[in-house]
Formats: sequence, structure tokens, C-alpha cells
Amino acid sequence: MKSSPEAAYLEARLSEFMDRCREAGMNLTPQRLAIYRSLIEAKDHPSPEALFDRVRPGMPTLSLATIYKTLDTLAGMGLVTELPARGDAKRYDANMEPHHHLVCTQCNKVADYHDAQLDGIAPPKNLGGFRARQVNVHIHGLCAECARTEKTH
Repeated sequence: MKSSPEAAYLEARLSEFMDRCREAGMNLTPQRLAIYRSLIEAKDHPSPEALFDRVRPGMPTLSLATIYKTLDTLAGMGLVTELPARGDAKRYDANMEPHHHLVCTQCNKVADYHDAQLDGIAPPKNLGGFRARQVNVHIHGLCAECARTEKTH
């Protein structure tokens, strides 16, 4: 039986995750694996609290502190990215392929956005000693649903 491209992608990402944990000498705990799996399956760039709500039913002893610590560790390993978010909420993305984000300033929805022209933006060279490695664009505005709601009011 053939696996779907999405299932193959998930398995490849989980395999990479396990390899990177082993290379870093980090224990591969069920909690870390469940948190990472939930994040790579997510399409909504979840907050730590949203991940907690998704993972906890299968792991009743999981704490929110474990979610935060795991996300910090994964970000440090380059396996996830912390997105700039509005307010105090942090949002995370496990999609490490080149892409950009659309951020709704009303409902805080974050969606992936692919654009070849934006992908072609080279990191600036003269940044006062700062060495940029990549450029990510975050476009802020209203998602389609919020724009429709705004028109009706």
C-alpha cells in the first residue's frame, strides 16, 4: 500500500527529528516526540497553549512548562521557528522550507504564503555587523473572513 505524500513528509520529518536528537545527545522522550509530531501536523502555527491542548489528552501528566521547554529546545536546534506574533502569544512553525506568512491583525490567524519573488529577496549585506542568513516576510492585514466581516459592519 502506497503512503500519501503528506504521510511520507511526516515520516521524513520525524526521522530527521529523531536523528537530530540523537546527534545532540538529547533523550528522545515520548513527550518531545508527541509535541513535535503535533507541531508538524499543525497548519495553524499554534501557540504553546494550543499545542498543550492538543497533546495533553494523550499524555495527561504533560505540563505546559514541558511544552515551552521543548519548543525552546527545538527552536535552538533549528527544527522549528518562533514567529513574530501580536501581543504576548508566541506562535511556532515546523515548516522549515522557504515560505512567508500572512498574519491577520484582527483574529491573529497565521497562514503560510508562497511567493517566488519574495523567496528571491537576498539578505542585506550592510547591517552594522549583523550577518543575516535568510529573509522571511510577514504580511500583516485582514484574513478573508475578517475582511468579509469588516465589510458587513
